[in-house]
Order: sequence, then structure tokens, then C-alpha cells
Amino acid sequence: MRPEAYPTGKGKTDTFRTPHSLYAQLDAIFNFTLDAACTRNDCKAPAGFYFDEGIDALTIPWGKNRVFCNPPFSRKAEFIAKAYEEVINGECPIVVMILPLNCQSSAVFQKYVKKNFYYETLQGRIQFIHPGSGESMQGNTTGTTIVYFKKDITR
Repeated sequence: MRPEAYPTGKGKTDTFRTPHSLYAQLDAIFNFTLDAACTRNDCKAPAGFYFDEGIDALTIPWGKNRVFCNPPFSRKAEFIAKAYEEVINGECPIVVMILPLNCQSSAVFQKYVKKNFYYETLQGRIQFIHPGSGESMQGNTTGTTIVYFKKDITR
């Protein structure tokens, strides 16, 4: 599968970018080496799995990388399960994932995150970046959760 964008309806896509300020704050703490869900034009870390070039992060090991992940909205459940597997059963020391707040009620969040990893809800609403215009997008109606997948972090 070689998607340029994953449509989610009403003109929205799965390619909204993480604001640089949010990434920079997290990177200063975690020193990321891999962006697990990016395109060539929006990779935040030194290396990335570029889904616009057909590299599907869900099908390959994440190795010993320190991973940043803002997953495509329509595939967030798959990325949550993958992050869990890579940290618990793989060599990946940490995955920091940005998710919409409303995913906390999902079955996959309850199964893989709730009792296993630390997560926090950010104050205010993050304005993600439109991939075409580079402008901040208005309308984040659910808020943002950050999950820290790491073997020795629990809530």
C-alpha cells in the first residue's frame, strides 16, 4: 500500500503535521531517532518510515530507535498496538505517541495503554499543521493525549 494521504472524511486527511514547538519539547526530553509515521516532507526525527514512499511502519521492526509517532488518524488503533508490541516484545526503548483525546475510550487504548503506560492530556487544543499550506489548522475539537510507551513507566 502506498498512500499519499488517508482520507478521513469531510475534506480532512491523515497527514496533518505536528507543530514544531510540540515536537521540539518532546525531542529535548527523549532525543528521538525515528519518526514512525511521516512523509518525506514532514519527517521530524533524523530518520523516518515514509509512508508516501511505501514504507509501512506497521510491517517492519522499529529496532532500538527512540520513536516519535503522530499516527494517521484512521490507523491510530494499529499504531497503538504496534507501539505496544515494539516496546514490550521488541528492542524499542520508547515510543512517544500523539493521539486525539477521544481515543481514550477506545477498546485498543484500554487494552494496550490504560494500565500499561503513562499518558497525559495536554491543556488547551493543539493546532496541527495543514500539509499543503503549512498553516495551523483550526478545529481540534477533542484535545490531545500523549502516550509514553516504555517498559518501566506506569501510571
